[in-house]
Order: sequence, then C-alpha cells, then structure tokens
Amino acid sequence: MKKPFIEGKTFYLRAIEKEDLTGNMAKWANDSEVTEFMVMGSVPGSGSIYCSWDSPDLEFERLQKSKHDVIFAIVDKKKDEVIGIVGLYEINWLARHAELRIVIGEKKYWGKGLGPDVTAAIVKYGFEKLNLHKIHLGCNASDKRANRCYEKVGFVREGTIRDYHFRNGKYYNANLYSILRDEFYKKNKKK
Repeated sequence: MKKPFIEGKTFYLRAIEKEDLTGNMAKWANDSEVTEFMVMGSVPGSGSIYCSWDSPDLEFERLQKSKHDVIFAIVDKKKDEVIGIVGLYEINWLARHAELRIVIGEKKYWGKGLGPDVTAAIVKYGFEKLNLHKIHLGCNASDKRANRCYEKVGFVREGTIRDYHFRNGKYYNANLYSILRDEFYKKNKKK
C-alpha cells in the first residue's frame, strides 16, 4: 500500500503519481462506457476534464503546482489497485467553494456503493481540511446512478440546465448540485 492521504473502509485516496496518468486513467478516458454520461470522451484521445493526455509529464507537473485543484487517485485497499479519480477543482479560496469531480473507472467496482463513500470522504476533507463552505457539481441528468449517489451524500439539486451535453447523437440535460458545510454535518450527525 502506498501512502494513503484519506482512508475509507474499502478504499484510500492518495496523490496521483506520474505512472497513473499513462496507466488506467488514460484507458478510462478512451472507454466509451466509462465516459458515457460525461462531457469528455466524445473524441477519442481528446483528454478529459481531469487531465490532458497529450503529455503526461506536463500534466503531472501541472497537478503538482496547482493551487486551485486537489486531486486524488482512488485505490482499492485489498488489491492496492487504482480504480478511479476524485478531486476538488477550481477552488475559490476567498468564497470558499469548489467543484467536485469523480470517476470510478474500473467497471467491476460499479454498483458496489463505493461512489457515495468516496464522495462523502472528499466532501468531509473539503470542509474540515480546506475550510470550504460549499461544494458543487454538475451531473448528466440521465445518469441515474450518479444522481442517486450525490443525493445520498446530502447534495441538493439546485436546478437543471437543458440540452447541456451532446453525446451519442442526442442532447442531455445537466443537473446542478451543491452541499453546504452545515447541511453535510446535519446529514452526517456532526455539529
């Protein structure tokens, strides 16, 4: 096991390493099933909302220097295998908010409840360690599993943007979600 930064029951979050960018993460960006409901993946090899795959070395350097993004590899504890990526992006340190993005790229981990656990862990980290007040995200309205995940953690749907994504020959709506610090602690029984 490499050095965990945040630990859950079945996973841990650690810093992204250079070899992660050319391994599973590059594979997920080009897997149409993984990217089915995402903005990324419309064009093969086009990069993603997480990483520019054109130059893993430059991307790794950018991640190391970023003062507005905190990004982790999601690792299965038992197998010590990178299975996804999660982060808080575009952190506004003055207004104290950030955008959450998550991908469980390894399909054998889908539908096992990992999404809500990882989401809750990164939200807790954002509120407790980064002193954020609000965490927000956008989600394809047709991605039922993702919408349920965010609602389970306590995110509130603020609205819907109509015909926001174009994929697979049709338009999709996007749901906008957010959670405030006090809402998260109320939902998770902490003051």
